[in-house]
Amino acid sequence: MGRTYRCRKQRLKLAAEHEQSKDESFLPDLYKYLSSLQWKNESRLTARNFPLTGRGLCSKQAICGTEPELIRLPIDALLTIKTLEDDEGFREMFDEEKFDKDHKISFQSLMAFYVLYQMALGQESPFKPYLKSLPTYFSTPYFCPIAELQCLPENILERTVEQNRLIKESYKNLKIVLRNAEDFELKYPMAQFRWSYFVVNTRSVYVLGKQIKSDKLYFQNLLSEDYNLALAPFLDLFNHSDLVQTEADVMRHTASKQLEFVLTLANGDGAKIPAYRQIFISYGALSNLKLLTEYGFFLPSNRHDLFEFSLMDIENFLHMEKSFKGRVFHKNKFKFIRDHNLCDQMFVHQHEGVSHNLQVVLHLLFKEESHFPNILNQVAFGSIENLQNVNEEVGLLLKFKVKEYEMYIKSLESLRDLTKSGYIAKMYLQECLRYMDECLLGL
Repeated sequence: MGRTYRCRKQRLKLAAEHEQSKDESFLPDLYKYLSSLQWKNESRLTARNFPLTGRGLCSKQAICGTEPELIRLPIDALLTIKTLEDDEGFREMFDEEKFDKDHKISFQSLMAFYVLYQMALGQESPFKPYLKSLPTYFSTPYFCPIAELQCLPENILERTVEQNRLIKESYKNLKIVLRNAEDFELKYPMAQFRWSYFVVNTRSVYVLGKQIKSDKLYFQNLLSEDYNLALAPFLDLFNHSDLVQTEADVMRHTASKQLEFVLTLANGDGAKIPAYRQIFISYGALSNLKLLTEYGFFLPSNRHDLFEFSLMDIENFLHMEKSFKGRVFHKNKFKFIRDHNLCDQMFVHQHEGVSHNLQVVLHLLFKEESHFPNILNQVAFGSIENLQNVNEEVGLLLKFKVKEYEMYIKSLESLRDLTKSGYIAKMYLQECLRYMDECLLGL
């Protein structure tokens, strides 16, 4: 009960400090739009604002059963590769002769451009009811100004830099492959493309492309990857919880025979979800770092969370820790660790303890006297029973990161006004401190 109470209290505090949009004026038009595509809303879902999360979905009736269906959305209601292929006006914007290996883009980027294209159509867009439901801003660290980014850890910056690279490269390639790009930047500004990129990033669902493929294959030579995602109007209002599991599939309706995207609560224990209580789904078993950088939020006491270390973290730790002064850590060991990818999956888990790779790396650095590759290979890939306990070293490493994160938080707090993204990043760092303290207690 203690942990549950603390978790609930933390989530309430987090939600109370977040400003939430209460605009639900888009709902009637969205209902009408989906109904025109034969959506029946058999679960009687509706959108509301909730204290913990802001806007989310609930049902006007109790949801019962061990594996209840939450929603059945007609495939035609989803924005998919077929939507883009069948849109003649959108296709005509592109010059197929410019599609080559040097100017490929991801399907996520193409879908992001399609959202912008539909936004530019304004009242003429057939998806206007859906577009009105989209958030106006996102709170991922990507949208932090430079002053805030300079106060964030390297692991967040790396992900943000990679996102920025992908967005800028896609934007540049889109301009190249259009028939007429003279007013491209004026009509589709980079700032709006960043927004639409995160519309797709945060709100898309996984759908096998072969289940919804179009008869046309116009964009095939432009895409750098499969087209296994879709935007799902109304369904994308479900919020995420680490405490539930959901399953999604494409299947035919028994009576109408039309294809539908069906979302089911998979780990139900038969307990009733009361009417008007928020219904959560699972975006996957995601850590808080993943949730923050991809979706712009995190979950206090997230059961899928862990704390990762990079090899640079360990190198900085060895350099800064006073008790290691004068001790030599042979460069061959670091080369061996990198060459064999042992620096991947180095983490501590609050309940499961130290990951295997972290244990191996710390053993090689602190316990193994030899620096010859054949000996290191025998130790690293031999019996786990030969690895010595490294809890003391893990404890020192965690304390080093605690001090580092305290400095990041202090730097953020020194800024005059934090943006929404900066504020949530600061709260995330505070959650990391709590998590590391719990890990230290468990050693």
